[in-house]
Amino acid sequence: MRTGVRYLRTGLLLGTVKKGRFEPSQALAMALKPEEFDQVFNLSLDDGRVIRYLKGETIAADAPAKGWYFVCVDGFPLGFAKGNGATLKNKYYPGWRWQ
Repeated sequence: MRTGVRYLRTGLLLGTVKKGRFEPSQALAMALKPEEFDQVFNLSLDDGRVIRYLKGETIAADAPAKGWYFVCVDGFPLGFAKGNGATLKNKYYPGWRWQ
């Protein structure tokens, strides 16, 4: 009889470094709360951009600053997006996207 605990992963993947820049992971997004991130883009559940984000599309935003945004729906985390000054480029985990 086994008495050990089985696990898939240990720890929390914060992100990766690509081309000398840090890219936060989807796992980090799911572990954060909106008040724990500086730039939060909070959508309401009835906003059409929620479905676009879940499909992996770029979404329009109200003049966002450049950099990483924590995307939420009514305060619940969805993932990250990168602002370029006019839109938010989706970084939602590809395996979770709606078809």
